[in-house]
Amino acid sequence: MTAPPTFSLVTLGCKANQFESAAMQQLLQQAGYRQLSFEQGAELVIINSCCVTAQSDAQSRRWVRRARRLNPTCRVLVTGCAAQVQPQQFESLAGVRFVIGNREKADLLAIVQGDGPVRQVGDIRRSGGQVELSISGFSQHSRAFVQIQTGCDAFCSYCIIPFARGPSRSARPEQVVAQVRTLAEQGYAEVVLTGIHIGRYGQDLQPAIRLTTLLQQLLAETTIPRLRLGSLEPQEVDSDLIELLARQPRLCRHLHIPLQSASDTVLQRMNRHYSAAFFTDLIDHITTALPGVGLGLDVLTGFPGETAAEFDQTLQCLKSLPLSYLHVFPYSCRPGTAAASMPAQLDGDLIRRRAAMLRMLGQCQAQDFLQQQCGRNLEVVCERQPTCWQGQRGFQAVSSEYVELLVVSDLPLAGQLCRVRVADQLQAGQLVAYPV
Repeated sequence: MTAPPTFSLVTLGCKANQFESAAMQQLLQQAGYRQLSFEQGAELVIINSCCVTAQSDAQSRRWVRRARRLNPTCRVLVTGCAAQVQPQQFESLAGVRFVIGNREKADLLAIVQGDGPVRQVGDIRRSGGQVELSISGFSQHSRAFVQIQTGCDAFCSYCIIPFARGPSRSARPEQVVAQVRTLAEQGYAEVVLTGIHIGRYGQDLQPAIRLTTLLQQLLAETTIPRLRLGSLEPQEVDSDLIELLARQPRLCRHLHIPLQSASDTVLQRMNRHYSAAFFTDLIDHITTALPGVGLGLDVLTGFPGETAAEFDQTLQCLKSLPLSYLHVFPYSCRPGTAAASMPAQLDGDLIRRRAAMLRMLGQCQAQDFLQQQCGRNLEVVCERQPTCWQGQRGFQAVSSEYVELLVVSDLPLAGQLCRVRVADQLQAGQLVAYPV
């Protein structure tokens, strides 16, 4: 009997890539392929790449070289955003047989069943149609992603993603409902709605619909216990959405909103269409309507021309905001973006120092938010795999507010939604909770 062909899959970057990797994994397994861990040296290695920074490109190339060291005869397929934007950087690497773009992920099976070499990267800015990939499960996870949208038309001056993902395209609502319903029937306790620019969901459909309309439909037509939203642009967090989050307990009380800078002049150079005052007013509106909400922010420092005064405006603004976590991105010059040709590119050491200051602030704010959870009752989703901490059996879990904690229990809580009481104090920097 012939052994089934083997594959491994490496995913870099965002939740959209994670979703698409799960969809590709499902396609291969349904076709009879057997998945191995990367270290086992599979016959086919898929690298789902990211291109947000030049370092992301380099990381993808390192994965190719590692795959060949583990199995010199393996065939490597590189896909994702780096492959979409600069396919030529992978074609000459030893072992790379296939380089395919983001839209071509849906044709994965037909491509890998050929001999190669194949370079199949279409003009994604001319792409039409809706989201094509779908999944029926997320192996070993209690929380699943559903891609409701892909692509972006914002063209922030530092960002290559519109060229890597194409124009904004939405999955039809009935497609999203069907996927979420399937995941609920399989026992998933939480679904994260993800995409590249999900606040634009439905604007390309005929007739157009809004994200809040999709959420209402999912709440009415599925039994999924919990829905979480991916990242949303500030201008797209409107009063209707905030009100819906406030009155629907199945919607997670957690928002991730990119600020990028609190300097209006930097925001203008970034081609981001809001002001620092608009952003702080929005955060005040959210926290008033949703007390205890988990708020995550993105900030980018070191943008071309960022002065000490402009950086300080961002630093002081962040100090005033009730954050639960902060993602800090040092500016990286990305060829093909408008910012790459701007004057006054900053020194790398200065960028790293500013990023370190912001990360230190973010760590303090995250610690304060964890302290606020002590003694509270929270609703959490437990991971499917148990863990052991200081000799105690338990489960890693995440709350509606996106608080990560350890639930200490011998109960069969794997993959379950349950209520817990958080201990009165952090234990070795860890939030510990017990079922109630």
